Amino acid sequence: MDMPSLKGKACFLPKRKKADSANRFLFSTFITFSLVLYIVAMASSASAAPSSNSARKQVYALAVEQAGSDIAQIAKRKGWKGYNSKVNVFIPNDVSRNKACRTPLKASSPAGNKMELSRLRYDIRCEDGSGWEVAVTVKPDIYLPVLVAKNTIERGEKITAGDIEMKKRNISSSRNGFISNPDEAVGLTVKRRIRPLQPIIPSQLEQPVLVNRGQRVIMIASQDGIEARTMGEAMKNGRKGDMIKVKNLSSKKVVTAVVDGMGVVRMLYAPGQ
Repeated sequence: MDMPSLKGKACFLPKRKKADSANRFLFSTFITFSLVLYIVAMASSASAAPSSNSARKQVYALAVEQAGSDIAQIAKRKGWKGYNSKVNVFIPNDVSRNKACRTPLKASSPAGNKMELSRLRYDIRCEDGSGWEVAVTVKPDIYLPVLVAKNTIERGEKITAGDIEMKKRNISSSRNGFISNPDEAVGLTVKRRIRPLQPIIPSQLEQPVLVNRGQRVIMIASQDGIEARTMGEAMKNGRKGDMIKVKNLSSKKVVTAVVDGMGVVRMLYAPGQ
């Protein structure tokens, strides 16, 4: 049988095959477009988010490390026990213009050894390539057990161990000082009333009078490792460390001496000098 000739006639694909081909094309186009959008979005996100190695993060990390080290040294030198701290770091905004440093940053303190706990300052610099430098301020919060009054302590009273207790306070901005060792307060006289739970500061206390005016005292003179003692008469009252006039009962001379203990003074110069 002769097959009918297709010449001059349009050739059509079956409808189902034509639809499948169109769907595959649309799906392929959709996948390609979605991939492009994903790549663009990721690139945009990467440019907006700071690098984990950005200059700002490097400066922040070194400032925290340096401040922690300095606070630890101060705590060790002053004998602080049971303290804890946190720091607030203030970095200028223009640090973000700098590229991350390829070498370890270096820090120095413009104040040298005279550091104020209320505000620590550091000059942080990068020394690779063209290099850069930024001034950073760190404000620490340092919590330390300090001496507070258990109950009201009236003016003129001597502090006893039962009058005080230890409570943690933020001492970084304490302008009037604080006392972290009970032995530095027990036995001292209160100058003005102290309320319950009020921190006790050095200026509120005074040493007890160890020498009274007209009292006979032991005068100690030291020279070249040799110590001599004689009796004297105090010309005024004195607390430990006070300089007072004392009359030597043997020579009748009046000299200057430092109150050293109960009824004891140390002469500034040995007799004959």
